[in-house]
Amino acid sequence: MIVISKKARKIIIPNTFYGRLVPAVFLRRLHRFAAEVETAEGRGTVHIPNSGRLQELLFPGNKVGLNFEGHAGRKTSYTLVAAETEAGWAFIDARLPNRILAKAWRKLPPLSVYDRVYPERTWGSSRFDLALKKDDSAETAWLEAKCVTLVWEGGGLFPDAPTERGRRHLLELAKLSTAGKKAFVLFFLQHPGGVSVQANAETDPKFAAAMAAAAQAGVAFHAYRVMPTEETVVLTEVPVLLPPE
Repeated sequence: MIVISKKARKIIIPNTFYGRLVPAVFLRRLHRFAAEVETAEGRGTVHIPNSGRLQELLFPGNKVGLNFEGHAGRKTSYTLVAAETEAGWAFIDARLPNRILAKAWRKLPPLSVYDRVYPERTWGSSRFDLALKKDDSAETAWLEAKCVTLVWEGGGLFPDAPTERGRRHLLELAKLSTAGKKAFVLFFLQHPGGVSVQANAETDPKFAAAMAAAAQAGVAFHAYRVMPTEETVVLTEVPVLLPPE
């Protein structure tokens, strides 16, 4: 059984991502990015910021949390960002990893040696979440962030559905690492019941194989459990369990 060490590194940043969440009850998923929910004001349609299956979190009758994001051009005023679990609130928002990186990348130990970051940069046939540079070097490091919401017996599993795009990212990062470039994968475990992260080999064996190959090539894997409160977001370092080679 894996437990998070009391000495595990914790990073606390201000919660500038969400306001006070509006409680609701999940009714049904209309399509990948929309759901029908019921609040104290009645039934309505909300945005889902995650294309994953989320079957363990979004089911009829479960309590969910909505964040107000109404602005011109949006069809819905609220975004479904959290779902209740036995361990607490899981945050399903797939935008959260990149938002955390944009605000606090310097606070994450693997990235603290870099001076500048550039979001959404392309190498080969993949667009990565971050390119990182040092002022005293022309070399570029590459990073891909993954949102983990599926947990089984304490293990965070990624992905929750087969992902060819995710597999391609890992293979491209492996090529970069083999060529002598720094390459990172950061998993953001957004479920309070998780204490580690690993590839979901049963759901996507090709992703698991690509993860093993990337690790063998020198790609660095790190994971942080993400626990938002009204005032702060607490990031706790958790282990990544690599697939067998």
